[in-house]
Amino acid sequence: MKLPVMLAMFLLLYGLVSGVNAKIWIVDNNPNPIGDFTNLTDAHNAAASGDTIYVYPSNNAYAAITVTKQLFLIGSGFDIELHGGLANNAASTISGSMIFNAGSENSSIEGMDGEFAIAANVGNVTMKRNELAYVDINASGCLLLQNEIVTYGRSGTVKIAANLGNILVANNKIYNTQTTATNYHALVCNTTSTVAVANNILKTSHSFASAIINLSATSVAQNNIILYGKLGGAGTFRYNMCNSTQLPAINGNIPNTNMTTVFENPNDFNAGFHLLPGSPALGSGFSGVDMGIYGGDAPYVDGGFPGLPAIFHFESEIITTPQNGLDVVIKAKSNRE
Repeated sequence: MKLPVMLAMFLLLYGLVSGVNAKIWIVDNNPNPIGDFTNLTDAHNAAASGDTIYVYPSNNAYAAITVTKQLFLIGSGFDIELHGGLANNAASTISGSMIFNAGSENSSIEGMDGEFAIAANVGNVTMKRNELAYVDINASGCLLLQNEIVTYGRSGTVKIAANLGNILVANNKIYNTQTTATNYHALVCNTTSTVAVANNILKTSHSFASAIINLSATSVAQNNIILYGKLGGAGTFRYNMCNSTQLPAINGNIPNTNMTTVFENPNDFNAGFHLLPGSPALGSGFSGVDMGIYGGDAPYVDGGFPGLPAIFHFESEIITTPQNGLDVVIKAKSNRE
């Protein structure tokens, strides 16, 4: 069977492999779409729990939805230009708020652009490699990994509700850009929830706002780099690097750090926070890992590309016949899971 060229590219781009019973749906809102649906609502309504929805890259945003099934939503990443020479430089852009409600436990959303919001109201939702405006975590077992989250005019870029357990916030960029109020924090924990906060870059814009606030006694923050903002709570702060005196120089913490010795572009939050050669963050984290987003068990992936192949070269005949078939040359890059 011969597939349309663009559809064949998309299938290879995302390495469509599914379980025996699960189904894969493609959403495409481009002109002359080639997917199953043009919007997320119709795809959600057609899908069964356990299905995967691939969101085709487009210059047109997809309206966000409320998810009530276990679904795996995968886009093309954000900051696509960082990958270099891809066959399609558009992104899978979401507008509005993705809400995970009852029935969507164990879902995941990965590789989406658009500075949209997420509310995880059920357990074990994985939010990975997205460009977000803010996140509300309201259930236990949720994972927030490798995202870029920047907000303005909101009291918390990431908020974690009360009485939750097994929350992991790791390898994210988290920034609150509000400059005019003291209570516009980056990561707002709850004193009754257990949270692991590891290998993040955190920043606020007001001298009285907090990079991390209300960390509970059962929680730990380690290997983070604090560009600006206070730290507060009864939790364990160990092996963190700070721009000022937020932490004393004990438990592996490194205060009063000149960030120009740590990163190439410490004042550009959209730039990658790769460590300079000789950076004081190299090997200085807990168990000898690097501090910051590129250290630990889930290193940040520039551009938010999902852990699937990405095409950077596509070459095809323009005219062929059914007898001769269609010769194509495709080159792809693998992406770290």
